[in-house]
Amino acid sequence: MANTGLLILTNPAKVKMLLPVINKHVLKTLYIQYLPEKNIFASGKYNNRTSQRSSLQCSQNIVDIYVNTSTIASRLDVRVLLTITKYPDRSVINTKKPVEIVIFDRTYSKKEADTFIQDCLVNTSIDYSFVTCNDNQDQIDHKHEECPVQNAKTYRNVVLGGTFDRLHNGHKILLSEAVLRCTEKLTVGVTDTNMISNKILWELIEPCTYRINQVKEFLEDIDSSITYNVVSIDDMYGPTKEDSTLEMIVVSQETKRGGDKVNELRLQKNLSKLDIHTVKLANDEHYDEHEEAKISSSNHRIRLLGTRLHPPRLNDKPLKPYIIGLTGGIASGKSSVAEKLQKLGASLVNCDKLAHDLYLPGKVCFDKIVEYFGSSILNSDGYIDRKALSNIVFNDKAQLEKLNKLIWPLILHEAKKEITTLHSKGHDIVVMEAAVLIQAKWQNVCHEIWTCIIPQKEAIKRIMDRNRLSEEAAKSRIQIQPSNTEQVREANVVICTSWSHDITQKQVERAWKELTTILFKESRNE
Repeated sequence: MANTGLLILTNPAKVKMLLPVINKHVLKTLYIQYLPEKNIFASGKYNNRTSQRSSLQCSQNIVDIYVNTSTIASRLDVRVLLTITKYPDRSVINTKKPVEIVIFDRTYSKKEADTFIQDCLVNTSIDYSFVTCNDNQDQIDHKHEECPVQNAKTYRNVVLGGTFDRLHNGHKILLSEAVLRCTEKLTVGVTDTNMISNKILWELIEPCTYRINQVKEFLEDIDSSITYNVVSIDDMYGPTKEDSTLEMIVVSQETKRGGDKVNELRLQKNLSKLDIHTVKLANDEHYDEHEEAKISSSNHRIRLLGTRLHPPRLNDKPLKPYIIGLTGGIASGKSSVAEKLQKLGASLVNCDKLAHDLYLPGKVCFDKIVEYFGSSILNSDGYIDRKALSNIVFNDKAQLEKLNKLIWPLILHEAKKEITTLHSKGHDIVVMEAAVLIQAKWQNVCHEIWTCIIPQKEAIKRIMDRNRLSEEAAKSRIQIQPSNTEQVREANVVICTSWSHDITQKQVERAWKELTTILFKESRNE
């Protein structure tokens, strides 16, 4: 298969039919050059002047192309090239990545295909190939018409904004609509940290600098004829509150009200009102019950749950026993995930239970805790009063750190002993469940880390219900532990238990299947 392919598309209605061909030949990036005419050759040479249609007449067709390729967008980076669409007198196709295979949606001879590639493609690999497809779909041709667009006017300076996390086809539609209407400079605002905390699974959103680079690279690839100014924004207005050169703003149906607010502020500041172009949301044909009906970054992040985000920590470690470090914040659903893993075949070492046993009289840990905190933490039976000790350490960070230094090494020692025992009994995959895994820096003991997360509001509610604590006390418990962001940063796999047990089960099964497949391959290579 080729890493990078180019589809020469004369009829957008054919895209869905071509998906099997695309899947067979292209692995990573698919460029699409839309040339709206039946015959892209004239006297054996390409000449697109025969179809000098307005680029805006093609707008809806380009939207349709992205929608119709969304089923393969999770695997392929689809990019519809716009320079020739905007400027029909240009005949050169230039892509950032060298094209390894060209797919034509019609049947051409080898001579015709080679002539087109040699005359019109600037960046091809040395050993490129091509595929021509049967064009016996004439019934489609007469049904296909150019669609009028909402706003046929072009502007020198256009602006839009968004999160642009894991650039998907919905984003590409929005950006392409802006590019088609821009003749000089396109300004794009990319939301920074303080604007994303209300997003679903915002902890999985890529860093702002990375998102900026992805947007800019995509834009420069699809149309190099204009200038791009891609910047971070920390409020909904971004450059619109001060840039007097802006003429039009592109918004989605969801953010139309935001466009109106931008104009309200601009009028207050004596800046010209922006024309607004609203882009319809693209439907996600395969969304699940807990997902959004539109193509969205939220759906993409949800679908990352239970998948491997980073490779495991295999350096200098034997593969047996294979240790999964299971962690997460308080009330994040670790125990539920641990039970599911046990049912799938893993063994479990519960570090919280080990810690509980270490608190019993006669244990070294018991003696050290009483020596430091005093006998006032003992109840009438001579046992450590866990509630009294919690009231001390959860209200004094220094005391909590001292307690942790006392018990963490002892817990890890006991956990390693239990893992060794389980392995000696034939258990090759062991889950080490530890709420403090990140704080205690036990990551290197494990081959990979699975982190459970839930939104803070849900965590507070669960703690209040489970531990019968006030909202303030629940918040204090959360604040002394690593944030979801810190937990996710260390994770190879992320599980979110916000939804039903069945949805959590699917995430766990997905991660387990991927893990066991990799371990099977590794064992065969030994």
